[in-house]
Amino acid sequence: MNLLYASRSEEKARSFNDKYGGIGTFGSYQAACESSKVDAIFICTPHAYHADQAVMAARNGKALIIEKPVTRTLDELAEIEAAVAEAGTTAMLAENYHFKPLARVLRRHIERGDIGKPMFVELNNTKRSNIRGWRADEEMMGGGALLEGGVHWINLLCSIAGNPKEVVAAQPSIQYSKVTPIEDSLELLVKFDSGTIGKMIHSWNIIRHTGPFQLSKVYGTEGNITFESNGLFALVLGKRKRLRIPGLVDIMGYRTMLAHFLDCVIRGETPAMSLSMARRDMEVVDAAYRSLTSGRFETVGG
Repeated sequence: MNLLYASRSEEKARSFNDKYGGIGTFGSYQAACESSKVDAIFICTPHAYHADQAVMAARNGKALIIEKPVTRTLDELAEIEAAVAEAGTTAMLAENYHFKPLARVLRRHIERGDIGKPMFVELNNTKRSNIRGWRADEEMMGGGALLEGGVHWINLLCSIAGNPKEVVAAQPSIQYSKVTPIEDSLELLVKFDSGTIGKMIHSWNIIRHTGPFQLSKVYGTEGNITFESNGLFALVLGKRKRLRIPGLVDIMGYRTMLAHFLDCVIRGETPAMSLSMARRDMEVVDAAYRSLTSGRFETVGG
């Protein structure tokens, strides 16, 4: 696979090219989109720029893989969807959590009925972060911690529990020092079509004394699965009893994600993490933010 790098300046593009072993550079994003040397474009800029850049790439017939979150708003996502549909090109969200070995292991045990029917899914992702640059800019972000980082965990939650139906969100009302002027901590309760209930805590502002390790859980009618949130292990206690090590080589799912994208481009197939899947996750974020104002459950996609 031959890689070329584009940035707002030739100098910056050249530094990435030298660092990661590319075969060439472009001094602008437009030049990359218009080049006959380019078949597919990986958009890795802040998500405030994704809509304009993705539309430009699609109109030049390029296949697209877009970093998460896909955009700031559903309206911006609609712009990308329209351009991709008109161009008939391949578009995928770079949501590596969908491709994590952990997600595959959890889905397999649940689909096999090893813990009966899943009743509750509890995801915990908390840490103390140093937020700066565009991530501390409300206009650039278009949301807070839930949109920028929590969307990963929303994808994992939906990957386990299915199609989300309603969401209610809450955040602490105590006075505390935020790490960002925007929302930095939320708890969600999600109702799924399957009848499963999902609970998720996501925070950029909680001290974690266990290093990178924290636990999450799936509670079923005939057992449960306790797992390290990032995927180091999963303990299945139900009809089957297993200690699973999902896979450390590609623990974050990046290799599988990129291989899947390339395969879809070559075959002309719709990626598993399609724009419609990106919309589902964004609709959960949107419903959660609406819930903060209304104080009640909000319909996903409503």
